[in-house]
Amino acid sequence: MPSPVELAARLSAVVSTQQEVLAAITDVDKVMALVVERTPEMTSGSGAIIEVLEGNELVFRAGSGAAREQVGKRLSLTSSLAGLAIAKKEIVRCDNVEIDTRVDGNAARALGIESMIIAPLLEGTNAVGALLSFSSLPQAFSDLDSYALQLLAGFTSAALMQARAFHQQQVSEERYKTLFERNVAGVFRSTLDGRILDCNDALAAYLGYPSREEVIAQPAWNLYHRREDREEFLRMLHERAILNIRMPFKRKDGSSLLGLVTASMIGTSDELLGTIVEA
Repeated sequence: MPSPVELAARLSAVVSTQQEVLAAITDVDKVMALVVERTPEMTSGSGAIIEVLEGNELVFRAGSGAAREQVGKRLSLTSSLAGLAIAKKEIVRCDNVEIDTRVDGNAARALGIESMIIAPLLEGTNAVGALLSFSSLPQAFSDLDSYALQLLAGFTSAALMQARAFHQQQVSEERYKTLFERNVAGVFRSTLDGRILDCNDALAAYLGYPSREEVIAQPAWNLYHRREDREEFLRMLHERAILNIRMPFKRKDGSSLLGLVTASMIGTSDELLGTIVEA
């Protein structure tokens, strides 16, 4: 049974690691690298591995100690002790790989592993991987080590979910930016009250402006010959999304552009997104 001092010291180390992970929350790889570097010192191990479930296999996504060069390695879910931890959704401990029939002895010996503890990584009620601490010594782990690993696995799961969500948002934003800026059509984003929030270079060229910044500086009403045209556009947009509607627009020099407009509201906001091509 650990003493209160030992327990407090271990909890303090876990909290310190949690703060480091939170500082790296926008980077999945950095989160995993931090976790596998800090896990051994908090669990009496000599190295650690994060394994991620892919189909019927577990893939090493990050490693420290003897597992540092094993990133990308794949193991069968059914023949590994991590697979058992995932199936049971609970901590699994092996004190001696030489006599534990649940362990893939060859895989363990290849990394110099003699004992290990494994905690599942959970997303909600689903196990999506495992955090493993291993040692080159048999019977290296105590109940306090198992408790510390369980805490580490808990906040690691949450951190990885947040990091992936951030990454997916970045990818989505980059795709949006690429489509927006490289679209051969004139693309615009504006508000119902007439503020132009963004547009691409193609729209500026269609309307005869030297830059997109000059278009954005205009109230939307300035892009129409008559204010009534803008009001009619908004009326149609409130009823349904606009698809390939011909509308007259005013270029910077006052000449006319007959544009083919497609536009729709963005969710429940007061913003609209659309495209214009010359009709």
